[in-house]
Amino acid sequence: MKYTTIKVVALLAATAITVYANEGPCDIYARANTPCVAAHSLTRALYGNYNGNLYQVRRADGETKDIPVETMGGYVKSSVQDDFCAGSKCTISIIYDQSSYKNDLKKSPPVFWLKEGGREAIADRAPIYINGRKAYGFYRDAWSSTGYRNNETKGVATGDEEESMYMVVDGRHYNDMCCFNYGNAETTGNDDGPGTMECIYFGDDKDWGGPGQGTGPWVAADLEDGVFKGNDAGYMWGRTHTTPWPDAQTIDADYATAMLKGPNDGTFKLKGGSAQEGKLTTMWDGPRKRGYSPRKLQGAIVLGNGGDGSDGGAGTFFEGCMTIGNPPDSIDDKVQANIVAAGYGSKIELKKPDPIEPFKDTLTIPGKIEAENYDKGGNGQGFLDTDIENENSLYREDNAGLDSAGDAIIYGWGYANDWLRYTIKVSKNDSLDITARVSSPSDSTFFSILVDDKDIAKITVPNTGDWKNFETVTTTVPAITAGDHVLKIRIDKPYFNLDWIEIAAAKEKTALPKFSIRTNSSQAYSVYDVLGNRVTSFQASESSMQNIWDKARVNLPGGIYVIKTNSKTIRISNTK
Repeated sequence: MKYTTIKVVALLAATAITVYANEGPCDIYARANTPCVAAHSLTRALYGNYNGNLYQVRRADGETKDIPVETMGGYVKSSVQDDFCAGSKCTISIIYDQSSYKNDLKKSPPVFWLKEGGREAIADRAPIYINGRKAYGFYRDAWSSTGYRNNETKGVATGDEEESMYMVVDGRHYNDMCCFNYGNAETTGNDDGPGTMECIYFGDDKDWGGPGQGTGPWVAADLEDGVFKGNDAGYMWGRTHTTPWPDAQTIDADYATAMLKGPNDGTFKLKGGSAQEGKLTTMWDGPRKRGYSPRKLQGAIVLGNGGDGSDGGAGTFFEGCMTIGNPPDSIDDKVQANIVAAGYGSKIELKKPDPIEPFKDTLTIPGKIEAENYDKGGNGQGFLDTDIENENSLYREDNAGLDSAGDAIIYGWGYANDWLRYTIKVSKNDSLDITARVSSPSDSTFFSILVDDKDIAKITVPNTGDWKNFETVTTTVPAITAGDHVLKIRIDKPYFNLDWIEIAAAKEKTALPKFSIRTNSSQAYSVYDVLGNRVTSFQASESSMQNIWDKARVNLPGGIYVIKTNSKTIRISNTK
């Protein structure tokens, strides 16, 4: 059967939905007169004016510490947790409700399947990045007894009152057991029958509700005695109902948004998608199972378990909200856009881009480019630095990973595919020699030079024996058209230092000699790089040597090579 999968192919994507500066999902819900009655997050403020604590951790010695936001309406200040828990084990003791109802979540009290109550989750099991900041989530293993609950809430929907809820979870951490939930549950801690709970579920359960399209995970609704992807479910229902629900699509994403909407007209709606890009997809919009309407909601809040404390689910929770009232779809779109704009998974801070411009002046070619003088514009524009923890204020505030070597400022703290950007002006349309001053204690490291995002050269960095023993290497490239261009230095295989590159008009090279007498007898040709390393060899006659070399050089980086036979030595340039 053909099925549809929601797959994330890009880390970040633009959205057409307007997202107001410094507002959270609960501000959006409030404008629709469907306010949040619960707002739980370990990663960020869910109101633009929230300036309190997100959660609390408990150290092994029993001491506790509140973990705040950095700024009003901002992100978690996770360094407070790191400092407090250094050298010890911490658990998450409270997840604070940011709404005015203060429906905080603590470990579950004793309920049917957790006779001794729940356990607090380990605080650092789920480290992530969000908008360039380190954060943590609530990580739950199956059968771990971890889970959070509040049976004495205020403002949460009861009876058949309308509500909605969403959660952001790790899209790669889930299982097929019951039940990794967030939402409205029984205050009794028991299974009180159909319609006595209404929670959003994320996982690949089949037994309790049948399969969706693909292999999962799916978004579903735990309405008690079933994990619903449509209008039927029940204990072991999926063992005999194996036809996939037609609209329950697999969510293939690192971070997922799961949403459940509970109107009081006998229907419910499920939505889901990536928390990093795009809109939500409707997975179900239709009637409830017979006997499930009107609802008999009791208004407890549960996170990580079933309504009766069912302990089999696995997952990781980052944020979630519950509302009183059922907002329109247009509000769902705005909430999802706000989640996408939050930057889950991004090591780069997402903000209004700074203008890209030369650090000092436009660099003239021929000329020297000091590595540290990359363009302004910040991470993702003037440079790409995927390891933000290496940044410092050496030489310039927007440090891409600079260091010092003697009197020189050098670039060295980079990883594969990191790059530096330079605005250049080429004055002549000549072939060019590119010389780089480099060092490395490793073998086979190299980087690329790109002009207008097209590779023009790969430069192999020799093993110089030490990070601060510098040597120069030179390669020749074809002419760059005179005028304005963008040059990038991109790391291909890291662990080297770069001081500068100098681009000069190419020196005249020794041409391949023309032999006055050619023979068809085959000879062995050995090819060496400028460091004397043998890089390849081939058999050819004098008459076929040029053709064979043309084929062999395709697999070699640009540069100067020496080709030797028993009787001749040829110095030749390999340009690409």
